[in-house]
Amino acid sequence: MEKQYKFEKNYSKSTPTHMLGEKSKIFGPIRDHMKYDFRNSYPAPELLPVSNILKSLEKELTIVGSSKNLYPDPQGYLPFRELISETLHLKRQMDISPENILLTDGSGQGIHLVAEALINPGDAVIVDDFVYGGTLWSLRRFHANIYGVSSDQNGMIPEKLQETIEKIHSNNQLCKLIYLIPTFQNPQGTTMNINRRKEILSIAQNSGIPIIEDDGVANMRYEGQHLPSIQSLDDTGITTFVGSYSKMVVPGFRLGYLVASDSILKIIEIIKGSRGVNKFSAFAVYRFAKDFLENHLKVLNFELKTRRNTMFEALENNFDKKYTSWSTPEGGLYTWLEVAPEIDLKKIQLQSEKLEVSYDLGTNFSPDGSEKNSCARLCFSGCSNEEIITGISILSNLIHKD
Repeated sequence: MEKQYKFEKNYSKSTPTHMLGEKSKIFGPIRDHMKYDFRNSYPAPELLPVSNILKSLEKELTIVGSSKNLYPDPQGYLPFRELISETLHLKRQMDISPENILLTDGSGQGIHLVAEALINPGDAVIVDDFVYGGTLWSLRRFHANIYGVSSDQNGMIPEKLQETIEKIHSNNQLCKLIYLIPTFQNPQGTTMNINRRKEILSIAQNSGIPIIEDDGVANMRYEGQHLPSIQSLDDTGITTFVGSYSKMVVPGFRLGYLVASDSILKIIEIIKGSRGVNKFSAFAVYRFAKDFLENHLKVLNFELKTRRNTMFEALENNFDKKYTSWSTPEGGLYTWLEVAPEIDLKKIQLQSEKLEVSYDLGTNFSPDGSEKNSCARLCFSGCSNEEIITGISILSNLIHKD
């Protein structure tokens, strides 16, 4: 048998060889979920609207299937972009033309495209002190220096943001982005109130630093009112907004969108190229959003609220607040657990997984990659109420034994 060809000598200068050690963490095999799976950050299979998605695809294909042009529009299916524009105006107070919307393979692709458009190796990017691991992966891919900023119950603290910007500038670094998840922040579950949104935006505008606003799970609100997006408060075009239908429809469809000013959208479209998102996915999700989404969200959010409340009750019944705290979001898919520093959740994780209890360590959300073993994200969306009660009880017993 001939020796296998080695491609390493042909790698381009832009190939992210610095991330080879992370491959197993990002692209490892998909394993069966554990019975008490608190890592699963999307709704359980029984909550997915599979039947109505199939009806939606059939209906939209019947309407437009006779068209000779079934290749996707590079910017995305126009009726869908028009619907997104209307929805954002209604729910986020955004006045956006469909021409400033680009359909993407999930919100993650939108974030990745903005990072590719703006970040040079060594540029600084600001995020929360704990933040979604998929975004960290994209930022690391482009060799960004990532700075985490402290948060409170209202999200990123403006004074700490200003201090971080001054620190970056004192190091003679360019700060290219501030990445925010203002509603049901991942993983901490916090929501910025309207005043905090205005303060953060003002700092970004005065410093000339663009914002990426990630709205990924904001429609999974169980109580309270939808808040205006940061983008809706911005009259300068400095804010790029990304959203997704993945979590609230079918995660495997990976369908999201990016909203941006002409100034950056024109280069993002070149980076993305002529390949639009899968048109069959766009057909199905567009027609579903048009015909079924509002009712589906009522049912979905009712079910998720029940599971969230079960999680809160289980935590109350099993943990002592003297050494444990957790966030209490008004929506989303997860809560953020913090335990006393002497408790090592990484060590306990090795034991919990033998009992089929899984969770995401704080380390996975750490901007500098340092170990954060006294906190964890607990997703309630993928488990039944009974599984939540039993799984939290098992986790509590392991912590008490440690």
